[in-house]
Amino acid sequence: MKLKEAYESYSFSNVGQFRALADTLGYKTEYHDGIFHFHKEAESLKIPMDDIKSKANENKNEARTEVSKESISSFFDKSRANEPSYNEELKAKGISVIRWSSIKGENKDGFTIIDHNHKVCYTGQELYEYALRNGNILDGRGTKLEKGVMSDLMDVGGKKGKLRMNDNGISVFYRKETLTIPDRMLGQKLSKKEKEQLLHGDIVPISTRKGMVMLQVDKDLNSVIVRSSREIKIPNVIGRTDEYDGYKLTKADKYLLANGHTLEAKLMHSKDGYILADVSLTDDKKGIRFTNIQTITEGKAQELIKEMRPRLETVEMTAENKVSPEKNRNMDLEFKEAVGKRDFEKIEKLREDGYKPSEEYVRGVGKELNLRDNEMREVEKIFQVKPEELSERQKQAARLLEAAMVGNFRSIQDIQKSGYQITSDDIRKLKENGVQENTIIAIQKIFGMEEKGRTLGDVKLASSQKPDNTKEMARPVANTINRMFNDL
Repeated sequence: MKLKEAYESYSFSNVGQFRALADTLGYKTEYHDGIFHFHKEAESLKIPMDDIKSKANENKNEARTEVSKESISSFFDKSRANEPSYNEELKAKGISVIRWSSIKGENKDGFTIIDHNHKVCYTGQELYEYALRNGNILDGRGTKLEKGVMSDLMDVGGKKGKLRMNDNGISVFYRKETLTIPDRMLGQKLSKKEKEQLLHGDIVPISTRKGMVMLQVDKDLNSVIVRSSREIKIPNVIGRTDEYDGYKLTKADKYLLANGHTLEAKLMHSKDGYILADVSLTDDKKGIRFTNIQTITEGKAQELIKEMRPRLETVEMTAENKVSPEKNRNMDLEFKEAVGKRDFEKIEKLREDGYKPSEEYVRGVGKELNLRDNEMREVEKIFQVKPEELSERQKQAARLLEAAMVGNFRSIQDIQKSGYQITSDDIRKLKENGVQENTIIAIQKIFGMEEKGRTLGDVKLASSQKPDNTKEMARPVANTINRMFNDL
């Protein structure tokens, strides 16, 4: 194809991409006084730089570019991208990869992809971002991740790990040499019993400010991970209809179901009336299965409901009547004791028993007993207390903590670019909430606040007998793919 024809028909974004296109078509390039001179054998073409810029805007075709990215993602192998022989294979498929490291160094846009089949040019970074959004791991086979489902163990950037696609893109979970059961996960302190259950391989439900999540030791990764709702799907209520509120699953129920046990003789309502049935999860843990179904009369069902919910016959507590009808029960005191112990299940039980403290009392107890921000939000959520209006700095600090908890470095960088000044108090809160040490170090680097003088004695070695505060960090696969392309 002649360059003049390509100039009119190809979609490209800038002068550099057009120069790359000319190079793939065998043209030499010279530049003088704002004019590019392209020549190949007897053919010669002169084009002013401003004309190329104008043509880039005129020829831009996003629809064609998206089709190209989808096509290339189906066969592109990032692990072979630096092999000269692989670049030759790509050329045979009509794909050219041109590096610009001599011009832009290690810039993320330091290379150009040219798809001659679809007549489009774009950066490798754009291909990577497309793959990241769509769960394509660029393994040469077009493998796409199912959202929320952990991949098999694979080689990721020279290390063993697994990938999982979530709302923020693809995250990497690397295999650890030593299994560590952390003290906290997602801001929630793990009990001794929960740690023992995890150590034995059980799936353990914990309550967080975002709801119930399932934890499990992944034997391949040798670390504790959060199982997504796509991997283990357990409802909060089963058998609910207009006639019956259904059976509300307890934390213990969810633990039993997740670990392959059956809940026996639970009351539910169906189109044919009330039934008793055993409840278990399907083999793929994504649905509920009923067995040993028995039909019962409505009268018997109502008797069972009355036994299960005796509080329905109790006069509803009011805000002014905070002492239970039970003799000498002081619910204010019980609430304060539960807050002091961070016993959120007890606090939830108080609410179910009709306890309704004022917003001022809830906040006062929280401040008196030094509740952390995430713990205060949990208590406020239980009693539907509207959080106090935060200052802009407090909002950014909360965003930073939330991003650090899940390893969302894109959000962390956005916070840094917004001008937020990190303080030692921020670092303290990150540590108190169980953010992993290497995540904190990365945050300090992002904000130009690196710790100095650390020694081996400052580092806590992991062991299964002495859990530390280590938290699994899901590192975006962006870094892995980007490093690969930097040397392209």
